[in-house]
Amino acid sequence: MKINASLQKIITLVLAVFMIGACALASAQSYSLGDEADEIATIQTALKQLKLYSGEITGHYGSKTQAAVKAFQKKYALEDDGIAGEDTIRALFDAADVSESSSSSSSSSGSSSSSSGSTLRHGSRSDAVRQLQEDLKDLGYYKGTVSGHYGSLTEAAVTAFQKANGLSADGIAGSKTLAKVATALKKNSGSSSSSSSSGSSSSNSSSSSSSLLKYGTQSSAVRTLQQNLKDLGYYTGSVTGNFGKLTKEAVYNFQKANSLSADGIAGSKTLDKIASKLKSSGSSSSSSSSSSSSSSSSSSSTTLDTSKTLMLNTKDDEVKKLQKMLNKLGFYNGNITGNFGEKTEDAVIAFQKSKGLTADGIAGKRTLAAINADYKRGVGSSSGSSSGGKAEQAGKVLYSNFYSWRRDYSNGEYCTVYDFKTGYSWTLRIMTKDAHMDAEPATASDTEIMNKAFGGEVTWSPKVVWVTFSDGKTYIGSTHNVPHTPYHLRDNNFDGHLCVHFPIPMETAQNIGPYATSHQEAINEGWEATKKLQY
Repeated sequence: MKINASLQKIITLVLAVFMIGACALASAQSYSLGDEADEIATIQTALKQLKLYSGEITGHYGSKTQAAVKAFQKKYALEDDGIAGEDTIRALFDAADVSESSSSSSSSSGSSSSSSGSTLRHGSRSDAVRQLQEDLKDLGYYKGTVSGHYGSLTEAAVTAFQKANGLSADGIAGSKTLAKVATALKKNSGSSSSSSSSGSSSSNSSSSSSSLLKYGTQSSAVRTLQQNLKDLGYYTGSVTGNFGKLTKEAVYNFQKANSLSADGIAGSKTLDKIASKLKSSGSSSSSSSSSSSSSSSSSSSTTLDTSKTLMLNTKDDEVKKLQKMLNKLGFYNGNITGNFGEKTEDAVIAFQKSKGLTADGIAGKRTLAAINADYKRGVGSSSGSSSGGKAEQAGKVLYSNFYSWRRDYSNGEYCTVYDFKTGYSWTLRIMTKDAHMDAEPATASDTEIMNKAFGGEVTWSPKVVWVTFSDGKTYIGSTHNVPHTPYHLRDNNFDGHLCVHFPIPMETAQNIGPYATSHQEAINEGWEATKKLQY
């Protein structure tokens, strides 16, 4: 019996919906260009089985993965936007017969069951996997998204940990591996607390005498290096002891700023210079410690930690902060308890719907970043504050080379644009970051406000703005409001993306072309106006 194409498409979609009950996706996550996660490796595996993807299984959502997802979506009559959303993932895993069921009840051969009575392995989905990923991240072995899904990246991290700790390297986290992870964490926390109590000067000297620290190194000396560069404002990542891309960039930027050979490798000269900078900043920091500590505490009190995932039954101070911020934004009207209950879940869902996010009630990285961005711009306001408030805002604006910080924020995160001339403010969702940042208005309301700021005119002419990101940092930039392809969001009344330019060397802008140059010129003029507003 032959089934016509239309009927086959309907059957496929029905099967995809049916799979919600049979193999529900725990994270309800969507992935797009630039993302990195375990589940992306599974998506790539499924696409490969369907002969739609010929690249390597990396866990990184690159252009090849995006093209393969688009091809799958077209074949199965799904919206071909190249984004691996909930419906696409379900249909893909069903078509490729990729099992996503948790294997928490199965046990590993050669491994005794863990204390929880289960063994974690490729394909597992649970809070125990989430905890394992967080632990391996703290130890410097895992670099993906903490998703609760045990995919290729987690398996590789477990294997690397096992090899480094004399265990059978099978990539399966049984009781011996989990116990060893717990022991390593205890040792780590003990050594870091003792080293921090001994003061930064002793740690500096010990790191100065160590061997070269470079990409791929994992040691306590790297941990010290990261903390020192963090104190000096060059490093923005987690202090893990693992010398990765962020650490290399931080070392490179420090070297460049201090007239050292800029190779991203921390040798004795670089380490000594870091130590001397820390000493010289020590005296000035002591005089301003009270003001800086109060400002940092106020900043942290109004910024959610986007590395965490908050969901039903979570209890901690971050939940309390989430409830306060959602209350100010008009989504939550319950008690501020620090307990993530049904009211909090409903508030998160309402917020997610307002931003076009997957409305699953789980406050993950993108949701938390969007809340941070909305909160920073002011409770639902679309216009600026008084001149006194504007002066205070201007004092926080940074003029900083885009290439030194563009990787601090993930694609899919949200940022808030503020036009200090008109007082209008709107939210953008980040698409990509290369020579400049590609982004889209988050909602139809944001598009409307943005167009008001441009006087109702759609134009390529640069407009100088202040852009606030999820960590609360604000940078001067320049943007336009002309939609052009490609784009992801379909319900924001903006059929395309726009560009936001940030400071780069004028010579670099001129090499890129006249349009980049015009934005850099506008940014430089806007910076002079911003400095005047600071006083």
